[in-house]
Amino acid sequence: MAEQLNRIAFTTDRTLEFFTESELRTQLGYGRELWPVVLVKELIDNGLDAGEATAVAPVITVTLEADAITVADNGPGISANIIEKSLDYYVRISDKKGYISPTRGQLGNALKCVWAAPFVVTGEGLVEVTACGLHHRIQVGIDRIAQRPQIDHTTEPFVQNGTSITVRWAAVASYETGWRSSELYKDKTVADVLPQIVADYAALNPHATFHLKVPDRELEFAASDPGWSKWRTNQPTSSHWYTREHLRDLIAAYVQDERDGGRARTVREFVAEFDGLRRSRHQAEVTDEAGIAGYLHDLVGGDGDLDLTAVQKLLTAMRAHSRPVKPDRLGVIGKDHMTKVLAERGAAPESIKYKKDTGIGNDGLPFVVEGAFGVKETRGLDRIIGLNFSPVFKVPAGYIADALSSCRVQPNDPVVLAIHLACPRFPFVDHGKGALADDNIYEAVDQEEDGE
Repeated sequence: MAEQLNRIAFTTDRTLEFFTESELRTQLGYGRELWPVVLVKELIDNGLDAGEATAVAPVITVTLEADAITVADNGPGISANIIEKSLDYYVRISDKKGYISPTRGQLGNALKCVWAAPFVVTGEGLVEVTACGLHHRIQVGIDRIAQRPQIDHTTEPFVQNGTSITVRWAAVASYETGWRSSELYKDKTVADVLPQIVADYAALNPHATFHLKVPDRELEFAASDPGWSKWRTNQPTSSHWYTREHLRDLIAAYVQDERDGGRARTVREFVAEFDGLRRSRHQAEVTDEAGIAGYLHDLVGGDGDLDLTAVQKLLTAMRAHSRPVKPDRLGVIGKDHMTKVLAERGAAPESIKYKKDTGIGNDGLPFVVEGAFGVKETRGLDRIIGLNFSPVFKVPAGYIADALSSCRVQPNDPVVLAIHLACPRFPFVDHGKGALADDNIYEAVDQEEDGE
């Protein structure tokens, strides 16, 4: 009789998943070649969103050293509680994920990836954070036998405004970002690519100032309009942006927060958090029409789940007593700023064309699409594509690629091209926020155009 192997069903701690290359590739949406610049992008996104919640125009500073990357902002500072919770790999911590609004980051995985990525690539993990009067030192390792991460988190007092996050990464400045499907990053190091990334952010954010320090040079991208505004992270969201299921999930998150020790919220308090429903009269009208009073936890039925019929009644009443958001309120980069950006990147001023379309997509959500095109003397396409004021590293959807193809825009053409799309909710198909479902839902019902 042939020998047999009696297999044992080994148990692996799920917290280790973030500390594998395959899982981080899923979470970040890109291969390890781009992880350093993807982490920079995530940190800039968070810094801009935080800065916009204050009355001061955002200032972002990116510093690249031989063995470290630092991203600093002038926002209110990330709290010690958020940092502590982000180190728990059993849960996802985010103040954006439950809400539907045009913010840059919504997935709640950025800090978890920041802690893990350097260790996965180099075998060493050290990240330092300064915010809210504390300097955090986060050392990452792995217990191979227990199959779980080992995280040593220490703090000491340190006074500094905003948030500064330093990722220690051996030889990161010379780390090659070769990515076969993109000529932009082929055979280039992190030091080569960061100026392009920061310049793209400046192109999509007229109100923000960016400082970039890389070995042997410093660059500044000054705000063209510090008073420019968009839909901020601390603005109430709109009930017209939610489906019944989205609203159910948000209510469920509030109820769970209460069970975890948070404050119990009344239905009227919940309604007051939405755009156009802050007045007491409107809150009373909504709750009376929906036939719902008391606390959010009262919507939990005997089966332990939320009553979807009640949620639908609440959503219908909220929509009936508030107005849909006009697309322009999401934020319009504008012809002046886009023209300035393209001219600075080599486009002849007389060749620059700009167009804006706004409307309601066939998913019921408002959107703003802006495009600018210019011809330059040197060959090679200079392309800026952004979603909710954050650049993406690839063409995010097939219908956008088809549009570029129909315009016969080729990689070697002497063209500067900028495309930006703002919407409260994108149909992302990856955690990296860089790929959209291929169904083109942005078919304008109402359009506004500027330029040819």
